[in-house]
Amino acid sequence: MKHLTTLRAAYRNIRASLPWLDCYVSDLPPSFEGAPTTPPTESIALDFTSSVPRLLRQTEHSFEEMARLARENPQWPYIIVSGTQKLLYHIAPLTELLKTHHNLYLATANFCNDFALERLVAEGVAKKLLYGSMMPYLDAGNTLGMIALGKFDWKTKCDIAGNNFRRLLGLPEVIVPEVTMPEIPPFIVDAHTHTIYPETKSRFPAPNAEPSWSTWKKKMHSVWVEDFYSTPSETNRDVTKNPARVVLGKLCCESRGHARYFEVFDPNSVEGSLCELEKSLADPFCIGIKIHPVSHQVYASDPRYEQAFKLAERFHKTIMTHSWGLSDYNPNQRFGTPAQFASMLEKYPQVTFVFGHTGGRPNGFIEAVEMCRRFPQTYGDLAGDFFHNGFLEHALRKIGAKRIIFGSDSYWIDVRCMLGMLLESKCTDEALWDIVRNNAIKAYHPETIASIT
Repeated sequence: MKHLTTLRAAYRNIRASLPWLDCYVSDLPPSFEGAPTTPPTESIALDFTSSVPRLLRQTEHSFEEMARLARENPQWPYIIVSGTQKLLYHIAPLTELLKTHHNLYLATANFCNDFALERLVAEGVAKKLLYGSMMPYLDAGNTLGMIALGKFDWKTKCDIAGNNFRRLLGLPEVIVPEVTMPEIPPFIVDAHTHTIYPETKSRFPAPNAEPSWSTWKKKMHSVWVEDFYSTPSETNRDVTKNPARVVLGKLCCESRGHARYFEVFDPNSVEGSLCELEKSLADPFCIGIKIHPVSHQVYASDPRYEQAFKLAERFHKTIMTHSWGLSDYNPNQRFGTPAQFASMLEKYPQVTFVFGHTGGRPNGFIEAVEMCRRFPQTYGDLAGDFFHNGFLEHALRKIGAKRIIFGSDSYWIDVRCMLGMLLESKCTDEALWDIVRNNAIKAYHPETIASIT
């Protein structure tokens, strides 16, 4: 646990030293009762109608409208901020806007692509990045972590934390002595990741996500992840053509067990799925079965899923599912609401079951909590963009630190978003060690590395 203690102390030192100035205090209330409402750093409130600079909520404007406003009002600075939906899918058009228009800036909250800030810094728009917490709606840790643990120089870190915003306001920048991050060996288990081939169609650019051990080792070790469990995007789309065993076999072997894979069960192709699962579940690199009712558009209550539970029971493997609440902008999420799994969890109490994303949103979280309370064989993982202010505190209280598993959803989401929230939390180091390491090992029980090398 000493590596975690060292990381947490170093994070706190960097966090305390940076010259924070928050540009985005949200007008949206928190979704969880008892969540703190005061931003954790100095802030200046801006609005969407009259302030200078002026906020532009991404969900209320097209990118063409943003460009037009910037062109028509060159003297007026605009800050693009997140709405209730993550900025994940928009990294390419946002980058283009920032590069093209001198008066457009970006608040960092909910901008959560894998190494998103490093990618924009490399694109030459570091001066356009402004720390914005989106408090009290979001937990500020989702963006504090990406900045404080950012892989860029100290001046850039200070600029993003507050000095870019100060210059925009005509205020003097704050110069602070550099605080360095010590060398810390990787120790985290990231139990929910994805790979994708460069040629596979994706909703957003996803560099450094191909199934290559050298690629993943470099990027995961840089954020202190030692072991990770992954589902290839291609497998989720068609397990019969691209079984994870084939896609990730070489990567897992070269990793000497530090990378493992989920094999997919698709209820639209029961026979083909079972054929691949029979081969993969006997493989020690296979960590479990992944089901994705939303992607496959089959309700989680569908009896076809029993085939996955039967195999999981026979091979003593864990099932992990995508789980989410009902969504007005993504109606397909109705296929994967947590309560639908109740009948199978009741029938197969010996099968360990993980609710990926822990319900994904506050309404799904309510169901995930109910399932975890009813069924002791269940866990929730933290993968994805569940950045809502108060979520972690409620999860710790209602599910418990012994049944929460760290996951990032990389290549989709940056590891440091949820890691930042955890480091900002009041969670003890002992409980945090369970979350970032022990619980994944307990839930997925991987064989020792020595036994497969």
